[in-house]
Amino acid sequence: MNINLARKLDYYFGIPLCLLLSLLENLRKVIFRKKRKNNPQKIMFIELSEMGSAILAYSSIIKAREFFPSAELYFLIFKKNEESVYVLDVIPKGNVLTVRTDSILGFLADLLRAIYSVRKKKIDTVIDMELFSRLTSIISCLSGADIRVGFDRFTLEGLYRGNLYTHKVAYNAYMHISKNFIALVYALLAPEGELPMVKTSIVGLHTFVPEYTPSQADKDQIKRLLEKENSHITGAGKIVILNPGINEALQIRRWPLEHYFSLAEKLLARQNVFVIFIGIGKNNAIKDEALGKLGDRAINLLGRIDLRQLLALYSISNLLISHDSGATNIASLTEIPVIALFGPETPVLYAPLKENKKIFYLNFACSPCLNAYNHRDSSCKNNKCMQEIKVEEVFLEAEKHI
Repeated sequence: MNINLARKLDYYFGIPLCLLLSLLENLRKVIFRKKRKNNPQKIMFIELSEMGSAILAYSSIIKAREFFPSAELYFLIFKKNEESVYVLDVIPKGNVLTVRTDSILGFLADLLRAIYSVRKKKIDTVIDMELFSRLTSIISCLSGADIRVGFDRFTLEGLYRGNLYTHKVAYNAYMHISKNFIALVYALLAPEGELPMVKTSIVGLHTFVPEYTPSQADKDQIKRLLEKENSHITGAGKIVILNPGINEALQIRRWPLEHYFSLAEKLLARQNVFVIFIGIGKNNAIKDEALGKLGDRAINLLGRIDLRQLLALYSISNLLISHDSGATNIASLTEIPVIALFGPETPVLYAPLKENKKIFYLNFACSPCLNAYNHRDSSCKNNKCMQEIKVEEVFLEAEKHI
C-alpha cells in the first residue's frame, strides 16, 4: 500500500472512527464500572509498519517477560515485516498475527481476521508501539483488551487518536525509541490515574537486541549465490554492503544514488574489495549499465534475498554502509560494523543498538524534519542534510574496515 494513501486513510477515516469509538468507550465506562486489572495474562505488542522498530522493540518485550513471567506474549505486524519478529526468537511463531498490505481488500480482510482472533484469544493487554497512528489506536480499542497502553498527545495540538487508552504514555523525542518502548511496559506498573505516564527514570536502562547466528544452510546458500556472481568473492577479499534504499517508502532519508556509486568506485579501487548492493523491491532499480561500469566485483542483490539471507550476508561481510533504515537496525543483530547516515531523522532516536558503529549527521537547523508529530511526512523536497554528507569522508571511515 502506498504510504501517502495510508496517511490519507488514517486521517480521513481514522479521525471520525477514533471520535466515535471514544464516545462509545466513555459511555461504556459510565455504564460498566470495571476495576482495573494489574496482572496481565496475555500481552500483545503492536508494531505494524517498521521492521527496524520491531527489532528495537526487543528490550521492551524482554522487560514485559521480566515483569510478568507467566504472561503469554503476542505480536501484531504487517506480513511483509513478520520475519523481523521471528528472528528475535522471543514471541512464539503461532502468536504472531499478520496483516497483508498488498491490496486494500486483503488489508481489510486480514485486519478484521486479526481483531477477531485477538478477541477470541481473550488478550487482556495491548501495548501499541506505533507513534500516534489512529489505525493502531482503533485496533487497540476493538481488541477488547481491558488494558490498553499507547502514546498520547496530552496537550499537543493535532495528532488526535481518540481517548482509547487506559494507560497514556508521554512520547519522549529526546530519548532513544527503544527506551520509549520500554516506557510503555513500565506503564503497566504505574499507579492508577497517573498522568502523564511514566514518572520513572529509564534513561540509564540498557537496551539491546539479541545476537543472531545464521544457520549453516543460510550461510552456504548466500555463499553459493555470491560465488555464482563472482567466484573469488568468498576468498581473502573484503565485502562491503551498500544499501541505497531505492524502493523504500521514505525517499527523503536516502543518500543520493550517485554518492553511493562514487563511493563504490573508491572502494573498488582497492583490489581486494567487493561491493554488494542490497535493498527491497524490484531488481531493475539499479541499471545494469551503471553496475557494468563498476566491474565484476560489484554485485546487485537488490530484491533478491530475504531477511535471513541478509543476516547470513552480514555475518560474512566486513562493513555495512546505509542511510537510516531498517537495514542498520537489523545489522545490530550481527557483529558487522555499520556506517549509518542520518539527516531527516535523528540518531538520538534511531541509532542502531550496537557499539561498532559510526554515525554521520550534519545537525542542520531544519533537521530532523521527520518525526512522530508530523507522521513522518516532511515538506522538504531537497534533502541537503543527506546530499552534503561527503563521499570522501564516508570512504575514509570505510577504509578502517577494509
